[in-house]
Amino acid sequence: MSNVAGEEKIINKERAIRFLSNYENLLKCTPGISKINNKEFSASVKVGPLNVEVQGTIVEHKVENNKVFDKIEVKGPGIIVTISTVVTIEDHKLSWEAEYELSGSLAKALENTITKQAKELTKQIISCSVSAINSSNNS
Repeated sequence: MSNVAGEEKIINKERAIRFLSNYENLLKCTPGISKINNKEFSASVKVGPLNVEVQGTIVEHKVENNKVFDKIEVKGPGIIVTISTVVTIEDHKLSWEAEYELSGSLAKALENTITKQAKELTKQIISCSVSAINSSNNS
């Protein structure tokens, strides 16, 4: 299991809670998604030098007070990546942490590559979310 965490400044706590409460916003901020069907999606991801089509599912999305919990499972050829995130929303700050778990026949061989890319993907999703939350036309 691998972890990554960070903090981002936000301008409005209520706007952040409203944006992050909708799992569709999470999917809209995920690079490479080509198709969304409720809580399932298809995406093209780069694994080393290869582009791979994967299928994903939002297994859990819940909001408790100022915390948002998400668990996403992504399945590709020979690998399953489970990403669990917790975002804590404060007055002018998002604190977030993500945990990655790999399984499948290729998990060990691709562990470093997949973990690095999962961390980068998480940072891109957070950055996109913060931009949307802080956007002046998001009311």
